[in-house]
Amino acid sequence: MKPKILVPEGLSDESVVRLSKYAEVLKESQLGSRLDVILPEIECLLVFSWPRFLGSEQIRRMKSLKFVQGMMVGVNHLPLEQLPRRVVVCSNSGAYSTEVGEFAWGLILAAAKKIVWFHGSISSGNTDLGVYRLSPNDVVILKGKTLGIIGLGGIGRYVARLGIGAGMRICALARRRRRERGVVLLYGEAGLRKLLSRSNVILLSVPLTKLTKGMIGKEELALMKRDAILVNIARGDLIEQEALYNHLVANPLFRYATDVWWYEGGAETLRARFPFLSLHNFVGTPHVSGPSAVVTGGPERLAVRNLIRYLSGRRPIGVVNRSEYV
Repeated sequence: MKPKILVPEGLSDESVVRLSKYAEVLKESQLGSRLDVILPEIECLLVFSWPRFLGSEQIRRMKSLKFVQGMMVGVNHLPLEQLPRRVVVCSNSGAYSTEVGEFAWGLILAAAKKIVWFHGSISSGNTDLGVYRLSPNDVVILKGKTLGIIGLGGIGRYVARLGIGAGMRICALARRRRRERGVVLLYGEAGLRKLLSRSNVILLSVPLTKLTKGMIGKEELALMKRDAILVNIARGDLIEQEALYNHLVANPLFRYATDVWWYEGGAETLRARFPFLSLHNFVGTPHVSGPSAVVTGGPERLAVRNLIRYLSGRRPIGVVNRSEYV
């Protein structure tokens, strides 16, 4: 008998057909009143955001659950503390590298060249070219500058290659010792401090875990150059919100560009406790870097491929170390 797997409503017909060779594919809308009966028989979950109908009581009833495949790279939105230890959880590692990496580079350029500020100024009626005489502080030339990358995964490596192409020096904080062409690798707390103090541009591309939450606070911001550019493509809660706001106000040459925002009530929102949008040295976009990859279908295909690896008895990729989260 084929194992039962529960998949998101929007999963493509192509993916359903592929998975059907290995398992009985179920969607919530197909179960109706049978949901409570079927829950104990489900062996695998393929999830984007965690299904609202799977609360703690429903999770306890899923006695056959052995595998959860996420369609996002981050897994901080999954109820890891409620899932039994027998359940293997996998992130969608590498699924967003190109698209999010390109978006990160766009944020770097937007901050370095003040693109958003210039557009807003023209839109508000400042159409006299004489107003825009540039000072040395207005536009940052990236060639010859140092790009520091915190988190050298797929996204970090992609941005590193773009930085090398732009003539930048690259250093990166890595978890494991290895070689990376054109990149100076740093490790541990001492490596982080060195990266923060040396870099002109700093990219955050690490997952949100219990170890990385709030990793950039008042002390870390103080280590950075007064005119540094900090770009966040990972999760808003990597940065202490109040410390960042105060730093931006006190250091007008410092710039922060982000596609991710802070969590509120367990979910990401576009709201903040401080008026960041009133600052000229803040650039924010509504977490669209990931969706720019989703619309290509690439993350879905990669997640389905990894789920098939599990169903066919092979070792899956991207197994999550739960001790980093729980």
